Amino acid sequence: MDTALRILLKSALRDRISLFWSVVLPVGLLIGLGIVFDSPEYRGRLLAGSAAMGVFFWALFGIAFETLSHRNRGVYKLLRATPFLTVAFVLSMTIARALIALLSGAVVIATGAVAFGVDVGWRESLLMLPVLLSGTLCFTCLGFLAANLAGNEAQVSMVCNLFSLPMLFVSEAFYSLDKAPHWLQGLSRVLPFSHFVDALRLSLEGDASGIVLPLLVLSGFTALFLVLAVVTFRWDAEGGRTPANRSRD
Repeated sequence: MDTALRILLKSALRDRISLFWSVVLPVGLLIGLGIVFDSPEYRGRLLAGSAAMGVFFWALFGIAFETLSHRNRGVYKLLRATPFLTVAFVLSMTIARALIALLSGAVVIATGAVAFGVDVGWRESLLMLPVLLSGTLCFTCLGFLAANLAGNEAQVSMVCNLFSLPMLFVSEAFYSLDKAPHWLQGLSRVLPFSHFVDALRLSLEGDASGIVLPLLVLSGFTALFLVLAVVTFRWDAEGGRTPANRSRD
């Protein structure tokens, strides 16, 4: 498993498109909007929203495209002919992606701390660690689900956008919804990304008790996405499970 983890980690680091969406774009938004809206209160919201968006895009889009690529190249079918269990391979891929998600979040937060003087101490950093891990795991499971629902790259991009755009636009990552219609505020509260943003913002404020509820909500969504990903899992591009396949689950 260690060898697989190293290989997958190197592969993830070569994923330049996902790195752009998870690091370059959030940092660019953070600096650009931070300069335009010169307010300490807004910069705190902006920092949490930018970091959350980077982790969100990395976990969702990155894992979806990588899973689809592995399936279409027959990687999962080949794994069934080896002693290496598919679940161990998927776990290695998830860990590799989670490590880079933590790194991308750290880059965005460090940029905000340096560029805008946002105070991020040891307490805030320790509180952010479980938040970033929970968000990564939740949206990684969603990425697996997106890959299962798609048959090619165009479809996986469409499915990921279908999942991500509503979550991003109805969250408070970059603006407040206090004056939005009640139905829109309610919709925001039933989507996991909003709770991820809340948890990150509260961790940056050092509120240890405040992050408990968002983390519980993220855990619930993680379980839901995991079950759906398992139910819809396909071993190959043609789909379908045979009795032999079930024996390896």
